[in-house]
Amino acid sequence: MEPSDALQSERIELDDDAAALYELSLIAGWGDGLPLLPATEARVLELLDVVSHPPEHVVAVLPPRRGVATVEKIAVNAAMAGVEPAAFAYVVAALEALTQPDHNLYGLVTTTSSATSAIMVSGPRRRELGFDHEAGCLGGGSGRGSMTVGRAVQLCLRNIGGQHAGTTSKTVFGNPARVTGLCFAEWEERSPWPSLAVQRGFAASDEVVTVHAAKGMLMFADGNTHDARDLVALIAKTLAYPLGNAFHGPPGRGQTVLLVNPMWATRFHAVFPRLDDLRAELHLHAWQPIEAWPVAARATLGEKGRVEPDGRVVMHASPEQFVIVVCGGLGNLQATALPTWGDTTMQSARIER
Repeated sequence: MEPSDALQSERIELDDDAAALYELSLIAGWGDGLPLLPATEARVLELLDVVSHPPEHVVAVLPPRRGVATVEKIAVNAAMAGVEPAAFAYVVAALEALTQPDHNLYGLVTTTSSATSAIMVSGPRRRELGFDHEAGCLGGGSGRGSMTVGRAVQLCLRNIGGQHAGTTSKTVFGNPARVTGLCFAEWEERSPWPSLAVQRGFAASDEVVTVHAAKGMLMFADGNTHDARDLVALIAKTLAYPLGNAFHGPPGRGQTVLLVNPMWATRFHAVFPRLDDLRAELHLHAWQPIEAWPVAARATLGEKGRVEPDGRVVMHASPEQFVIVVCGGLGNLQATALPTWGDTTMQSARIER
């Protein structure tokens, strides 16, 4: 195939052996440790054909090295991750959301923390494009949309933005999601409440990605509680663990995402028909007594203005910082939260084609 004038990226010629690309990616440093697909011109052009912007259009400038993410460069990384053309616009939208100023992507990619941005997908094409929202939605569901879009975004952060552990990124332990991404969808059909996208001002017919800077995954279970209100109170205490990032800085920054399985959603909805009621109940119980911290740490929290007159240390400043997403399988005991990294706010972008 003759080189296309539409593409400006450097060409690399390799043997047909599939291992050749993998070995080169490790040597050159633009691989993530997992095998890659070759970003042939044909595959890249296929991706470019489904978006309205020209290849040279700048979608974002990615930290930490201020790499210019053109549509073409994004497509190259998406092709290596195996993104199908119909899902490419989700990669573009995710990068647009990640680089909104208040998401604080620079801080996120350079932090010593293990945090990374989760990508939550809403809208009518979730199932069609393989965005996992039922059993195994956080890993193991194997949907092509979830796995390839999530990984493509991470490859862009690595290869365009220059995020490399130990040099530009000071993450102490890292996170598997910094390789594969953490990308999943809502199970909107099983939610008794409006979707996350609708909560954030979009139409139910819109395809939307929402990004959340998550301090990993906090998984928990309950086999002892029968009353829904009691269960929500226990969840709130679990979310408000003393060493969480929510207690590091001011309480008004960041969100905590609670992932509720459909069976728990039905239980909670019977008591909390409005999401605002459920958020308010979580907020009511999401605190720890100052005595939960050692004496020296109590003084530090006091200096930060985090201790209430009654001795409570409140996790978040407002109920709106608790975000509820219905997803996951039908196991009645399980729930998961995506705790806040802290110095960030959630951002969304509509899919444009």
